[in-house]
Amino acid sequence: MRKTPHLRSAPFAALRAFEAAARLGSFKHAALELSVTPAAISHQISSLEDYLGVPLFIRSNRLVQLSDAGRDLSQQVSAAFTQLQDALVKASSSTLDHNVLVVSAAPSIAAKWLVPRLSRFHARHPDIDLRLSSENQTHDLIKDASIDVVLRYGKGGYNTDNGLHVEKLWEETYLFPVYGLKTFAAKRTPLQKPSDLLSHTLLRLPLPPDRQTAEVGERWQAWLQQLALDEAISQADQKALQEHASKGPFYSHEHLAIDTAKSGHGICLALDVLVIEDLFAHHLIRPISLSSRDPFSHWMIYRQQDAQSHKLMAFANWIRDEAASSSKALANCRSA
Repeated sequence: MRKTPHLRSAPFAALRAFEAAARLGSFKHAALELSVTPAAISHQISSLEDYLGVPLFIRSNRLVQLSDAGRDLSQQVSAAFTQLQDALVKASSSTLDHNVLVVSAAPSIAAKWLVPRLSRFHARHPDIDLRLSSENQTHDLIKDASIDVVLRYGKGGYNTDNGLHVEKLWEETYLFPVYGLKTFAAKRTPLQKPSDLLSHTLLRLPLPPDRQTAEVGERWQAWLQQLALDEAISQADQKALQEHASKGPFYSHEHLAIDTAKSGHGICLALDVLVIEDLFAHHLIRPISLSSRDPFSHWMIYRQQDAQSHKLMAFANWIRDEAASSSKALANCRSA
């Protein structure tokens, strides 16, 4: 007679493997998530089936699907794991320094917009120990309590049903070419029309991964394509400029290309919010009036459950104030 399963003898590693495989519908994907091999996942699930005495998956032709018993167990285990995760997050949060605020920001907005303004935040809130991490890594804020706020650049589409607050920093931003004073001084003829870009080095930048296609994967290419669709440039200029742009040096992050343009080594197709201070300080010049609206946005993301946190709300409200101030400056820049 088989003994009744008991929590003290339950194989937790096998339960983790089962939960991941059931949720993802694949032993392979479960293996990737848990950083083990598919064979290890299969072994763990087989051991769990032996322990319970029932098949949890129906296996056929390399395909797996949950059995009735597996489906019932999956619902219960998933709920239990979620409850356990919530308990771990709560326990972890209670031990954290309440004065520490960890912000993860995309590299370019961190370097060109956030960092130059942080002294104002420190002056307003000297009691908050703000710690900035510059990265593009995606964080699951619901599961990762080590990050308080995330600033990201992309098309959006974030799921707010799982407890996230998602907020757009600017309703619209624009892209236009900029170069440094050294470039301006070195050229005998001013850059007045799009075709004049052919006499300059164009600094290449990638589009965000979710925007790239087989035909268009870089910012200059997409920008010129949009200008041609808007009939702001001719198709002949589009073709010539796209070919020319494909020969320029490539940069992984926008702030690197902006600094290269400032030093006089090319023209950067820059996002207005990242170059506004350099334009007003005349470190950069906007040579032609052509611009196009950026299809992406900057987002501030944090957990809804933290909305009553003093340190988080202090930062969020400060960010909103700074973004509003930048919006006024951007309006003047666009009309220039």
